[in-house]
Amino acid sequence: MTVSDVSPLVNRPIDLLVLEGDGNNTKTHMLQLYVLDRRNMLSFKSDNDEVLGRVAENSPAGTKIGGLPVLQAASGLTTVPITYSIIGGNAAQAFELRHSLTGDVLQNVTVSDNQAGVDVVTAQVLDREENARYVLTIQASDPIGVNKAVTNVVIEVEDENDNSPVFSQKVYRFVVGDDSLEGDNVTTSWKRFSSIGKVEATDADGDKVAYKLATPTNYLVIVPQTGDLLLSEEPAEEVDLELVVEAHDLRVPSRTSPRPAQVLFKFKPPESSKVELDLDLQELAERELHRGKRRVTRAVRPTKRIEFTESDGDTDGRNVFQLEKETDRETFKIRDENPWVTVDPNGAVRVKKKWDYEELGPEKTIDFWVTITNAEKGGKSIFNFSYTCVI
Repeated sequence: MTVSDVSPLVNRPIDLLVLEGDGNNTKTHMLQLYVLDRRNMLSFKSDNDEVLGRVAENSPAGTKIGGLPVLQAASGLTTVPITYSIIGGNAAQAFELRHSLTGDVLQNVTVSDNQAGVDVVTAQVLDREENARYVLTIQASDPIGVNKAVTNVVIEVEDENDNSPVFSQKVYRFVVGDDSLEGDNVTTSWKRFSSIGKVEATDADGDKVAYKLATPTNYLVIVPQTGDLLLSEEPAEEVDLELVVEAHDLRVPSRTSPRPAQVLFKFKPPESSKVELDLDLQELAERELHRGKRRVTRAVRPTKRIEFTESDGDTDGRNVFQLEKETDRETFKIRDENPWVTVDPNGAVRVKKKWDYEELGPEKTIDFWVTITNAEKGGKSIFNFSYTCVI
């Protein structure tokens, strides 16, 4: 600590010799001091100790960090050349400094003009998935390195949709009814619309992922939001299917998985028991007839996905889509109550409540099931529609 006025020592170096003794031994230490005039100490021209800037990932080297002012340090009484440098937080040398007037880009930039300072620029292409945030420490110093000032600069790397969803497996194997076979999921008992397994893909950008079956089938449907595969119809005989599933992220524009997943599905119906073999021919015929009718009523048409804008659903009662009939005797009815749409018997899909993009959830979809009754055949089938609202 000081014990008297040190103003006569301003701008003069001082060498102090300090003795350290522990009773038996004595050590000497040389301490160098430099007294600065408080009015002439360097400081950055900023009201904050920390400033925030942003840059998009994949920007080319030399891109100026957005949102940052020109960094300038100054002293009160005299004007001297000031050297700026990055002394901390510059992982992998990702950033450099650029003279605000001359445009020179260096690790250390010396500025002699009172109107000049430095900008922070990228030194390489940045990847947000590797590092999303940097905190740089910028130092300004006089030519002899005595008068110094520091400030912190926070740089956030903004995300771009530069990654596509990737499946966790190339091939998925699902088995229903035969526990002697190996698979990712083996089910010996089932019911209609129960899950027989699921596929999964992840997006390195952190985006949500939706799934769709690229191979149409009446036996399975996929839940777009989860990747669960549902058994929509019980096959009458042993079935082996090879399906293709695609995944895409929920961004605009969207990216699709570069390599779809392959799904191998095997269904083996249960073997007849001894009791069933003892049934008389009439009862067996009745069972087969009932099973045939049941198969008719379980027909499932392929899932449809249609894109709309939010403005398409801005009027209650508006007809936004017409379901297609295979015969004139078909009538339609929505299976479960839906807050956004209703379905008329003639297949007209109408707005029930004005569509609000923000209330649709992260997937921005309106999903509903429709029961189709065929008066001519006396049966019913299920049709799944998925509508996507895009602004």
